[in-house]
Amino acid sequence: MLLFLGVTGCAATKPLPGLIYPKSIYPIASYPNSAESSGLKAAVYPFAPGRDIYANPKEPEKQNGSLSLNVLDAGVMPVRLIVLNDGDAEILFDPDQIRGISGEMIYRPYTAEEAVDLVAHSSVFKEAIKGSQVGPVLKSLLGGEIMIEAFRGGVSGVASGGITGGANGVARGAVGIGMERAREYENRLIQILSHEYTKQQIKRQTLSPGFLADGLIFLPSQVGITQFYLPVVDLNTKKTILLKMEVR
Repeated sequence: MLLFLGVTGCAATKPLPGLIYPKSIYPIASYPNSAESSGLKAAVYPFAPGRDIYANPKEPEKQNGSLSLNVLDAGVMPVRLIVLNDGDAEILFDPDQIRGISGEMIYRPYTAEEAVDLVAHSSVFKEAIKGSQVGPVLKSLLGGEIMIEAFRGGVSGVASGGITGGANGVARGAVGIGMERAREYENRLIQILSHEYTKQQIKRQTLSPGFLADGLIFLPSQVGITQFYLPVVDLNTKKTILLKMEVR
């Protein structure tokens, strides 16, 4: 079960705004963690604090280690996965069959709900939302500057006592608003995280030739995963195509 995704009062009836940001897809081979076989091409791009997972992977990384919350410390490693069917037959892609490998250990991905639970119940999340840290937490949860810029002006200004104050209300933090208002912040942040992780989680689907899938999976962050196994089924031959990619 999720910790608590609603917010009391009128904020509970206000739908979350969607985040709109450019979802750039570069040639699969340009990603450092990519592979191809039998017309199947795929790339994985693990989350790093402050790094925009939609930026050009060949450009130097601009990581920010000073963010309020590092979800890796909460046990969750979001990974962007891009799968392209560049072959002649339909393929079946099922994210439930993805595996992360660490030595002899095999790990299945978390669901979006499990990933949210891990972050929301973690000590690093509780510490990050204290005092005036609430605004920067948004940037930390969603993965970079581009996210918070897209978010600005769209989120309810809980701190201003209403639901129309814009993101600057959130950024002012929970200082002086009391325990109840601080809990409202926490619940709202968890709701935002659940909304985004669920929306962006990659789905099971059939890919026709030329089609691609793009979204997030969630792996454990503190077990030292070094490889990523992606099996798909060629629906023409009924054979499995297996891609192995490094995770770094």
